[in-house]
Parts: sequence; C-alpha cells; structure tokens
Amino acid sequence: MSDPAQTFNPRAAPNLNALWASLAFEEWRRLGVAVVVVAPGSRSAPLAMAVAGLAGVETVIAHDERAAGFVALGAARATGRPGVVVTTSGTAVANLLPAAVEAAQTGTPLLLVTADRPPELHDCGANQAIRQHDLFGTHATWTTQVPCADQRIPLSHVLSTADEAWHRAVGIGSAAGPVHLNWSFREPLAPIAAPWEQTLLAPLEGWMESSDPWARTVRAEVSLPEALSQVAATLRGESGPPRRGIAVVGACHSPEERAIIAAILRRCDGPILADIGSSLRHHTDLPRIIAHGDLLTRLGACKGLQPDFILRLGGNVSSRAIGEFLRRATSLGAMQVLVRTGPTRHDPDHTATCDVNIDPRVVAVADPAALAECEPLHFSEATFSEAWLSADRAASEAIQETIGLDQGPIDEPSVARVVADGILRSETLVIGNSMAIRDADMHISTGMLRGNVAVNRGASGIDGLVATAVGHARATKRPTHLLLGDLSLLHDLGSLALVAHSPTPIIIVVVNNDGGGIFHFLPLGRCEGALDPWSTAPHGFHFKGAAEMFGLRFESLGEGSMRGDLMRALSDARASGRSAIIEVRTERVANVERHRSIQRRVERALTAHLCTPQARVPAESGS
Repeated sequence: MSDPAQTFNPRAAPNLNALWASLAFEEWRRLGVAVVVVAPGSRSAPLAMAVAGLAGVETVIAHDERAAGFVALGAARATGRPGVVVTTSGTAVANLLPAAVEAAQTGTPLLLVTADRPPELHDCGANQAIRQHDLFGTHATWTTQVPCADQRIPLSHVLSTADEAWHRAVGIGSAAGPVHLNWSFREPLAPIAAPWEQTLLAPLEGWMESSDPWARTVRAEVSLPEALSQVAATLRGESGPPRRGIAVVGACHSPEERAIIAAILRRCDGPILADIGSSLRHHTDLPRIIAHGDLLTRLGACKGLQPDFILRLGGNVSSRAIGEFLRRATSLGAMQVLVRTGPTRHDPDHTATCDVNIDPRVVAVADPAALAECEPLHFSEATFSEAWLSADRAASEAIQETIGLDQGPIDEPSVARVVADGILRSETLVIGNSMAIRDADMHISTGMLRGNVAVNRGASGIDGLVATAVGHARATKRPTHLLLGDLSLLHDLGSLALVAHSPTPIIIVVVNNDGGGIFHFLPLGRCEGALDPWSTAPHGFHFKGAAEMFGLRFESLGEGSMRGDLMRALSDARASGRSAIIEVRTERVANVERHRSIQRRVERALTAHLCTPQARVPAESGS
C-alpha cells in the first residue's frame, strides 16, 4: 500500500478505541517500525484504521495470518527493527505461531498485535472467542493484555505499554524476540463517532507537539574495541600461543549481528568456515574464508585438517558434516570458545569451555581506524590456515570444472550457483530450507554471492518462505530473489498474492523434483516402503497455473535445459522489472547420483592436492 498523506491528529479520533490504537501505532512509528502487516478482520478494525492513518510507514495487507507473520519477520530480519503484524481474534491469532517460533529461535524482534473479545464475552460460548492470552507460551518474550479502552485509564498507559512492548521485542535487558499484545475491544469497532473527553489528551501535549517517543531508553554501551579486547584476553587465557585453530560462523539473522561478527573476524588469523546463511562468504576484507567446509569435512582426504581450537560465532551451521567434524575434533581434545552475538547458546554438543557474550544491541560499532588498532585474535598458525585455504581452492576448482556456470545440463547443485552468481550487492537472496540451503552451502564458492543472504534457520521450517522474502523486499525496497523447493512453495502458495502486489520485484526460483528430495539423502532413502509416498509426498503439480493466477511472469526449464538457459531466464526476469517464478524441473533419484559424482570429483582433487609437498598439513605445534 502507498503511504497515506494524513498528519497525526489524535483529537480527530472518532472514538476511544480509535484514539488508543492510533496512539500506540504513532509511538511505534516514532521508534522506527520496519513494516506493519495487517490481516483483515472485524474485531481488529480499530487497529487497522490506526495503521491506515500512519504516514511514512511501509504497510502491507495480507489475507493469510500465517503469511502476515512471516512478512513481518522478513522485514525485521532485513532492518534489525521490529516488524508489526495485526490480526483479528480467534484462530487468526493461532496462525502467527510459526513466525513467532522462528523469531524466538533467532532473537528477531516482532510485535504481534491481536484483537480480542472483551472479558464478558469469554467462557460463555461467544463466537470467535478463544483463550488468546499466553497463546504463544514460552515462544513469546513478553505477553501483555491491553484492556478495553476506558476513559478512567490515563492515555499515558497506552504509550507506556507501546514503549515497553517495543523494548521487550528488541531485547533491552533480555533476549530479543516476539512480543504479544492481546488487545480487548468493545464496540464500536468501526470508525464511527462516539464522543470522548478531549481533556484526556492534556498530559500528552508535549508528546503531541514533538516527534520523539514517549519514553526514552538509555542503554549502557561498550565500544567494539573494548569487546574485542575482552575476546582477545579470553583467547590468551584459553588457547595460549598460536595453534591449529578455525573459526566457524553460522547463520546471522540481523545486520547488526553480521557487522559485529565481521568486525571480530577481521582481527582473526585463522581459516573461517562461513555458513551460507552468515552472508559473509563474499566479504573481500575477510581473506581466509572457507566456502566449501561441508565438502572438506565430509571427505576422508581432509582428516588431517583437524583443529585443536574452535572459535564459534553466529547461529547453528546448516551442514551436518561440519557439525560432525566439530564433534570429532572436540572428542579428540579440541578446545571450543563460543562467542554469542545473541541470547541463544549455539552449542548443541555442550562442548564449549568458554562463553563470551557480545550483544549487538548494546555494542557500538567503532570506525575503521579504531578497529584497526584492536588487538589481533591469534589462534592459528599461518601454515595451518594456508592448508585449509589451499584445500578450499582445490575443492572450488573441482566444482567449477564439474558444474560451471554457463555450460552443461542444468541440475540442482548448478541452480544454486547460477542464482547466487547473479545477485547484485544491493540485492537479497532468501534461501529456503531442506535441499535449497544444503545445495547453496555446499556448492556456492567464495566471491560468487555478492548480495545479502537471508535464511529461516531458527526452526528450519519450510513454512512462510515466500512471505519472508516479501518482508525483505518491502523493508529494503530492493530486488529480492528466493531459492526454494517445490514443497516449500506449495506450503506458502497463498503468499504469491503478496508477491503480486509487491512494488519491488521478487524473483522466485523453485526446484521442482515432485516431492521431498532431501529424504533420499537420509536413512529413509534406504527404506523404500517408508520413502515414497510417506516422506517424499509426491504431488504431480507444476507452477504455471499459479503464476497465471497471480499475474506473475513464468518460465519453466526441464529436461534438456542448460545452465545458460537459467542464466538467460534470470536475466530476462530482471530486465522485465516484474515479479516472476522460474521453475526448474529435476528428478530426485538422479539428483542423489549427481551429488555423489560431484563429491567423488572433489575428493579425487583433494587427494591429489594433499599429496603434493606444499599442500601437506603441518605438524601440530610443539610436536
């Protein structure tokens, strides 16, 4: 929706419900809300009308509450500021749970504003009245019940509650995450006249005349150089002299988190295993990035690259092979230091011997000159780092020879590479779960992906991925690409309506292998009776009809298509300036063999590489 031109004027509120709602949303506007998403309803009409009156705020109307939650989530991820989602009462509220779970798992700030029936309509059989308070349970950072509007309650209560909800969502003094405001409304719900006392506004005169929030929160900040010094001191105390150390970076879920982690890594001297969800593989000022950690750690040729020190940053890694590699290293005595950049402890094996907490919400990023003077974080010998880097180069060359960008038939690994290579620095690539994230993590080389990467790896669900991409596009106002599987697109098909109405183009590349291809790579793949149809869930659908229904540009690539065809399709979609779906049809069983053939090629290259004298892994320090 376009931004309304109205000027905020609480005196013009037609009734008390409208006044209360407008005060809350004006306060969130002043605090810097990212995007407000409204799902239509009757009980929530006062909230929707308040959103309609906001000036200068990106607003979205979503027909599906589950999608609405993920749009707000995507916007919050893109900006680091809370997204707001508004729903009516009843099951509409329950549909926000998947987005709330993902936000809780990743410390993403969300404001879930749900309309509710008044107390007298509960527990008496009234229509659409369910127990909404605490519906999100432990997944909500904070839950509060906003009472029905009443002239006996000062209006400062509304502003104070709006401030508290915002600060709880961004996590001042606690973990960031979803906050639930369950808001009770009595009639009138429509913006019809019901006189109220204008004198109620007297205590708010100063706030109304300014552009500042009602309450300011002062945060005690430490500089990033100070925080880095604390990490360096920890490393000195834990690791001693330089050793065979690696840094492992998982998914990053906010711009602030990425900035803090990148600043830390610039002061590190070891190889950096960067998960595709970290959005750090393309950073040219991080010269020791290892892109193919998944392949290097799963192949026997690289057993000699075992570290004795591990620095963990960011969220969980997508690669199971890297996780198992780290478990083996710690079982052999490797020391692990966890640097938290959020509230969650990403240590599923419980092996970290030191936990350093650097909160991006309260750490001020210093200018480059100040950071350059920070103490380096020494934990890896140069020869050990070079062994990792040279192995990664060998793997990258083998992948390039096997699945180059513009030659050969298209397959699932090459789809990830072709899509990534076309992303511009100002654009965003949202990567879906299951095989999409694994193909991207395994096959995208350093420097190929120049834009930002966004992933939903908190709960790793396939729900809401299209809506999440819409949230990124609406918040950044920059072209957004989405790479996902067919089941993920089917799961969120209704969100194509949001894509169709996005003023910013969204290009969806869907790999359609007629079901859940990832299950062929799991133990289920060896159990024919359990695989098809109970796990893979084949459906037999193609997406041309869906694209036509929502007026999206469409192209389908199937048997006989080449990688150059996908490059051309992407180029044509970008040139059109329209949102589009590009469907790539593949075959699940053939995909398994394709992955294995790539891994065999990489393993041969690594074996040959590591047999050369200059590529041999150095002996452990002191041995």
